Amino acid sequence: MLYIFSIMSLAHANCPTTETIQGNLTCSSTFYGVVDHTEPSDLGGECGDGDCYTCGEPFDNEKQIAPETVYTFHCQNSGTVLMEISDLPCDLDIYVLDDSCDPNTGCVQGSTQPYNAVDTVNFECTSGETYYIVVEAYGTNHLDIASGPCTNDGTAQGNVISPNYTLSFDVSQSTGCAEDCDNGLDDDLDGIADCDDDDCWTEPLCCDLDGDGIFALDCLGTDCDDEDPTTYSGAPEDGGNGSENGDGIDNDCDGIIDEGTNDFDDDGDGYTENQGDCNDADPNIHPDAEEILGNGLDEDCDGFTDSNTSDFDDDGDGFSENDGDCDDTDPNIHPNAEEVPDNGVDDDCDGVIDEKDVDPLDVDKNPSCTCSTSTDTPWAGIGFWTLFGALLGRRTRK
Repeated sequence: MLYIFSIMSLAHANCPTTETIQGNLTCSSTFYGVVDHTEPSDLGGECGDGDCYTCGEPFDNEKQIAPETVYTFHCQNSGTVLMEISDLPCDLDIYVLDDSCDPNTGCVQGSTQPYNAVDTVNFECTSGETYYIVVEAYGTNHLDIASGPCTNDGTAQGNVISPNYTLSFDVSQSTGCAEDCDNGLDDDLDGIADCDDDDCWTEPLCCDLDGDGIFALDCLGTDCDDEDPTTYSGAPEDGGNGSENGDGIDNDCDGIIDEGTNDFDDDGDGYTENQGDCNDADPNIHPDAEEILGNGLDEDCDGFTDSNTSDFDDDGDGFSENDGDCDDTDPNIHPNAEEVPDNGVDDDCDGVIDEKDVDPLDVDKNPSCTCSTSTDTPWAGIGFWTLFGALLGRRTRK
């Protein structure tokens, strides 16, 4: 399998504190790197100073003052290790140092071949030992003698460049390597395979099985479900789909499901945004809240400020309760409405149901009238004949 790392960590063992370790080589690792030509060499130097590399084929005791990149390798079991650097644009060398990280006294093996697009080194590792793998950009500082100067035109007169490379590291099954949690093999040769091996939980490969970049809890990380890439500490509670709706999962590993989404009652008033709560940060605002007059808020989330109060025209007929509307849920009932006969409703809100326009002298229709037009009494019609007689007498006297 192929693993590509860009891990930067602090130096180990006796390497200078100024030397940054680029990564830890494991089973069948491949690293894509670059050597910064502007950096000084932290390891090499003059042989007279006891700083040159004492190993290397075909050239040993080689003065090296060019910058380098460094990796570590921990040998699980004694055996043969093969390293290869390829895709080289210029003259680069490769060295293996023991745990002293000293190129003069701790040089194990190296390749100082003239410039070639591919270069290899084989060495025997000892179980339990740590080794340092050095890629040294010889062609950046030894322009006059390098077989392939690291310049933009490949000549000693060109502008120096920072060369890139591919470092492939192959450890056979006989040497053992860090436990891979899902390949079915006992990689570190301790008799336990995959995730049954406690060593698995110290390896980046096994500590982040879902690839979300966060280590599992077993690895002292904060990913509470290392089989779900949408679940880790700080993950969005909508699962990262941008909907802001809950998915029924504790995505951010805080022990609460769907908080902060439209499906969670954040203010504890019994309603979520998806249930009509128009302000889920205020427990006094929800669909069942009582509207408070004059505060400029829509407490009951009906889209209107001060609705359902005595000063609000709820039915849109132009009158509120305080304007005399006796039924502010019916736009056909208000003080200016026309009374509809025989419907059992006080349409015009005057306190009388089904009243009609009547003749004030019509005693049958006007209960307040005390006069009588009955012909059953002996004096019925007296008013008319008396008036008639008076008029007739007046005419006679003339």
